[in-house]
Amino acid sequence: MPNPTERAIFLQAVEEENLDDRQAYLDSACGDDRELRASIEALLAAHDEPAALLDHPIGADDSHPTLLISVPGESIDQISSQIGPYKLKEQIGEGGFGLVFVAEQEQPVRRKVALKIVKPGLGSKAIIARFEAERQAVAMMNHPNIAQVFDAGVTEDGRPYFVMELVRGLPITEFCDKKRLNITQRLELMIDVCSAVHHAHQKGIIHRDLKPSNVLVTLHDGRPVVKVIDFGVAKALGGKLTDKSIYTSFLSMIGTPLYMSPEQAEMSSLDVDTRSDIFSLGVVLYELLAGETPFDRKRLDSAGLDELRRIIREEEPPRPSTRLSTCNEAATTIADRRHIDPRGLASAIAGDLDWIVMKSLEKDRSRRYDSAAALADDLKRYLENQPIQARPPSTLYRVRKYARRHRVAFLTATLVSISLILGTAGSLWQMSKAIGERNAKDTALREATQAKTDAIAAKQKVERFAADLVRANELVVSGQSHADAGRWQDAMRDYEAAVEIQPSYYLPRVQRAQLFTRLGLWPEAAQDYAKAINMGASTSQPQWWGVPALFLYTGYDEPCERILERRREEILRNPSTPGWMLLRDIAVSNRPISSGELEPFIELTRQWLREREFDHRPKPPPMDLDFGPPADRMRGGPEHGPRRDHLGQPVLSDSTPLAVRHYIAAMVLLRAGEFDQALDLLAKAEQDRRWPGQYLVHAPAALAHYWNGDTALASEALEHSDAGIREWLSASEEGSLQSTQAPWFDLVEGLLIHREAWQVIRGTTSPLAAQLDKRRAAAKKLLNGVSSQ
Repeated sequence: MPNPTERAIFLQAVEEENLDDRQAYLDSACGDDRELRASIEALLAAHDEPAALLDHPIGADDSHPTLLISVPGESIDQISSQIGPYKLKEQIGEGGFGLVFVAEQEQPVRRKVALKIVKPGLGSKAIIARFEAERQAVAMMNHPNIAQVFDAGVTEDGRPYFVMELVRGLPITEFCDKKRLNITQRLELMIDVCSAVHHAHQKGIIHRDLKPSNVLVTLHDGRPVVKVIDFGVAKALGGKLTDKSIYTSFLSMIGTPLYMSPEQAEMSSLDVDTRSDIFSLGVVLYELLAGETPFDRKRLDSAGLDELRRIIREEEPPRPSTRLSTCNEAATTIADRRHIDPRGLASAIAGDLDWIVMKSLEKDRSRRYDSAAALADDLKRYLENQPIQARPPSTLYRVRKYARRHRVAFLTATLVSISLILGTAGSLWQMSKAIGERNAKDTALREATQAKTDAIAAKQKVERFAADLVRANELVVSGQSHADAGRWQDAMRDYEAAVEIQPSYYLPRVQRAQLFTRLGLWPEAAQDYAKAINMGASTSQPQWWGVPALFLYTGYDEPCERILERRREEILRNPSTPGWMLLRDIAVSNRPISSGELEPFIELTRQWLREREFDHRPKPPPMDLDFGPPADRMRGGPEHGPRRDHLGQPVLSDSTPLAVRHYIAAMVLLRAGEFDQALDLLAKAEQDRRWPGQYLVHAPAALAHYWNGDTALASEALEHSDAGIREWLSASEEGSLQSTQAPWFDLVEGLLIHREAWQVIRGTTSPLAAQLDKRRAAAKKLLNGVSSQ
């Protein structure tokens, strides 16, 4: 084949799998040249039905591959029915250089697969290399929407083959029309196609022949699943796929013209990159929406090779909505296949979908989507009614396109315009220079004045901020004094004023939260604590003890986890120092940390308990945060009150009462699933009659019994918990709220665990809502309608 055109047409015709497509391609490529057509058909006949073993060089030198014609007498029938562990069943496809069979794998698993093998008699180095390139390309990828490769090998007679997932599906356009999918469903399938192509691009593979027949859709459990197949003309980016060279013939086009990008049709030295596949995706999307390809199929089939290339490279296709508005007779069929009224067919696609498609079909590849993922993201934005990235071309871009079409007229007009501009510019230059100098002086003066004004304003702002900070602190101290004296309205007024003066200052919110907790207004307290955390408040002070339980009780999960993470870090940073109240915050949550991370806290709990039980040194009087019967609490507590910090908040020392330690340790073991040990410790805690928090042990005991399988004891413990909490709530009426000094987190923690136990054991919500509402109403009455900001 001395003629380069003859060589290119022959190699392209060999690639056509369907005989009708091959004949249509020859009609367009050869035109009226009968001698060229006869020569090509003779070469194809010798290729398809070889009669002798020939080595026929395509070129005169070693730079072109050698086409080795087949061995005499060899046919498809000579392919063994058994290839390795695969038994061939039936032929389901044929390409330019390969055959595809349904095969049954017998070992190590029994399943049906697709086996692709080089045709008998094809000895071309280029064909073998391209087949192995396809095998390597598909094997590199692992994506649910790309046919998976299972195996590869070489037959006894030296023909490579590979085994892949058997896809029994329809081309995407045929599937969508047969199932009458609407536009949204078609776009969702197209998003999956883009995902698969993007995966291939990330692996360095360009498909170069994306079309509906290479995008199959099958049903898995009634759900349509896309599978991209046939990487036979795939091109690797940045390197060869195999150690055998692949030579793309001189002046040959790779791909299918209807779906081919302009750079593929260029047949020049311009390298083809991933954006070529974006163009092909745009054509498939166009066909899914409009029912036809951008260029008329019959027109391309009848055009000669040069005219075909010109159409692809230069002509702008109509928008999908424009094509639909002019299809007339076919509109009813197209609309019915898309499950839409024919009258609204074009308008359903006009607008965003038009721009998305046309951006994909840009002749200039730099103006297309830069990746298949970007195209998929724009389709998702359209489905979610969000602004899309595709935009109409700018005015400058349209002018440049017009200039290319009308170069002579545009050049003349440009020269005239330039002359006018230059003539006017000379006379205006001196005037503009003088005006510029004057404006520069005015600007400098304005900038100096503005700088001085800004400096004065900044100084005033700093002074005002400092004064506000001092005033806010004064109001916080005043509010604390009023709260300690039971003057709730005055305390709330001061805290509200402090928050208003310094809304970004966390201390007034923390103090106001403390007031809310004392009155039992849990949601208001949790809101202030959460805002304080977002403002940067430290959570290591005693006034933050019990806040995780408050957050869990009121539904503030995110700030709760932030505090718990700090608690875990603080304990593990200094494990030798018992931190019982920190551990109590961790144990109160039913999902503090994973079981593996919980192990260190279990060991620390046991170690701390041993240290307390064997330590007989004299102890200071126990902290009275939890001591005194309910009546004593309402009267102001026992004689020895708790030690407090500079803000008047209670502080626990290392001498946490043993009953409280037993309770906390039991909660840790309960969360770890060691229910029997937890019950033993809860029983020890309950035996200490000095501890007024005995009612706290019943709800966790109910959970332990229930998870141990003893529902009777679980119900009994739950009833004890209900009775104990009701006693505390009954004592918290309007008249006694003003003298309450008990730690608020005992009650919150009791309510939280009680609610959890009630939901687990009874499957319903806690029945304490009425009493809690009554207590909340009493607290609101004390505040006399003052509310938080």
